[in-house]
Amino acid sequence: LESSSEDILSFDDDHSTIAGEDSESEDGSYREMELLDKSCHYLSSPLPLHPDNGGLSCWSKPDHQLFMVRSETYLANRVKAPSAPAPFPCRGVDVWITDNAERNISRHPSILGGRLSQEIGSGTFIVNFLLPFGNLVAYFSVPPLEDMPPNIAIVWEKFIHGDQQYRDGKLKLLPVVVDGPWIVRKAVGPGTSPAMLGRDLPLQYYFNQPSEARKGIYEVDVLISASRIARGILNVVKGHTKSLTIAFAFIIEAAEQAELPETVLCAFQVHSLNLENCPQLP
Repeated sequence: LESSSEDILSFDDDHSTIAGEDSESEDGSYREMELLDKSCHYLSSPLPLHPDNGGLSCWSKPDHQLFMVRSETYLANRVKAPSAPAPFPCRGVDVWITDNAERNISRHPSILGGRLSQEIGSGTFIVNFLLPFGNLVAYFSVPPLEDMPPNIAIVWEKFIHGDQQYRDGKLKLLPVVVDGPWIVRKAVGPGTSPAMLGRDLPLQYYFNQPSEARKGIYEVDVLISASRIARGILNVVKGHTKSLTIAFAFIIEAAEQAELPETVLCAFQVHSLNLENCPQLP
């Protein structure tokens, strides 16, 4: 998910292309052995919420000001500004290991610890990354339309009722390396220019509108394996996940004045992920 470098407020084209033991105390030795023993167990579904699990292999809510989005005056001067808080809170994050990444994963009974249907809002927005070695899945609560900021309500309603072509041209991903080695920062980019997902990767949509019997499910599947560039970036990231904190924001592009300022729809952050401990998809 390559990106070009930008300043905090910038004039840009807005899109990237898809870039000594003997002296140790007995108590200390015991704690180290205990942590080592815990690290050999599979992680939960969903992943622990930071700072649980010692702050390792867990997820958290990132600072919304990490993400630069189109400002209220963007159509006139192309200036960006930090996003307002995301209106769709994250419910959890799963990492599943499997030889065949699962499509339409919202049908699977094990996701989100089996609690997907226990939604208190009007539904759940799901982003399912299909990876060569498994699935990375993030779940977000969808508030009632009347509780959303007006600019978000406009873009969200257009998005869920739009066709494939419309949706492909609207959903953006903005990854930001919060802490990690230089090689990962270089591969992912500076985190100032989002990628329009549907222009570089195949997307599949599994949307079920809410009814009297159930809440809405809005799943977007992102086929990472279909892109050589995306696979190359993933290979770099995969080799450094244990020393990496990376945040992901999803944005529905604002193209009209009534839709501005652009706001991150939802976001999540993953800390020091040990893929060897992630559970197998049942």
